[in-house]
Amino acid sequence: MPVSSACRTFIDLATQRSWQDAVRTLNGLNMYEMLRALKVFEDADRAALRAAMASLGGAVNGPRIEYALTVVETSHLPATAPGDLASTGQVQDARRFLRHPKCIFVETTPRGEIGLRNDGVSSSGNALMQRLFGAPRDAYSQACQAVTNRTLAARIQTASVGPFRATGLDSAVAALTAIMTQIQTRQRLVYRFLSSAGMLCARNVRGSTTSVSNHSWGCAIDLKIDSVLDARGDGVAQYGLELIAPMFNDAGWYWGIDFPTEDAQHFEAGSALVQTW
Repeated sequence: MPVSSACRTFIDLATQRSWQDAVRTLNGLNMYEMLRALKVFEDADRAALRAAMASLGGAVNGPRIEYALTVVETSHLPATAPGDLASTGQVQDARRFLRHPKCIFVETTPRGEIGLRNDGVSSSGNALMQRLFGAPRDAYSQACQAVTNRTLAARIQTASVGPFRATGLDSAVAALTAIMTQIQTRQRLVYRFLSSAGMLCARNVRGSTTSVSNHSWGCAIDLKIDSVLDARGDGVAQYGLELIAPMFNDAGWYWGIDFPTEDAQHFEAGSALVQTW
């Protein structure tokens, strides 16, 4: 479901470590969002949150927030629930969370509600990619196959890009590493939950028998948030992907949310960028 504006504000404040303002905003979230938002924190963040909560005293509902923190930290319901949590269904919300304990970054936003994206960045078509790097292989299917172009294969490398290892074109891997450094600085909470569903994969575009995926040149990456892959073609994008997409665009990478068949998990080096490689 779409993330509320209050929860978005909380994530922004927590990312910036503005803890007192973050706690005030957290206090107003419903239990569904509160649990999933608290799931993004590591020990140091939770300690800072608790310290801010203590300093605010009765200005916030500390027992309710502490209940949610305990659920997230222990993966169990506390023996007792403070206040009206049981009568208002918030304990049931916590029970549902424990059945699927994913963070707020996997929640989704309809494509039409996401603002400026891919401004000045365009996808790299097959003709351009083949002119620059040659054909990765002679024939393709829907399955990943080896790159047989020796010149291209010599430029394929595997390296850590920060939160995971990736295999792709040397220039693309270097560019991806720089983007991940930006994400770690500007969206540190999302960074913790990033993993890859693959970079190099010589195959056709899903559902096509004629168009070659840019994964075939190792110039595209599919990302997971909290081990969840954004579903292709459903017209929505994970909140975590929405937060990091501007950094990809700033670096000249195209976000697949704007493909005719929406593919928000997918980022690829844009046409202007690949011509510098």
